[in-house]
Amino acid sequence: MRELVETAKTSGFSRTGKGLDLEAGQVFVVIPYLPEPSPVKSWMCLIAAFPHAMELEAGENPRCEFARLDIAKADFASLPAAKAKVRDQLLHWMAWEAYRGRRKK
Repeated sequence: MRELVETAKTSGFSRTGKGLDLEAGQVFVVIPYLPEPSPVKSWMCLIAAFPHAMELEAGENPRCEFARLDIAKADFASLPAAKAKVRDQLLHWMAWEAYRGRRKK
């Protein structure tokens, strides 16, 4: 993640992962949401940072921080795909947070 953030800064991208804690032992999930044609072809991405590395005790609520990062398409293509367990857990947490947010209204 540190290399992706550094590349975004040196490439002149507008989304540079501001607020990401790169020192902590976190798991990062990269979620692309829109292609960007300039300054180079890239993806606008949402970065979900999990300080607990996706390992939680029963009943413990997930903690997550978000940042935005532009990632060049070549760099994006070189990233490993998420394992099914991580993808399914992230989907579950996001659905739960959406449900909780709707109940609070």
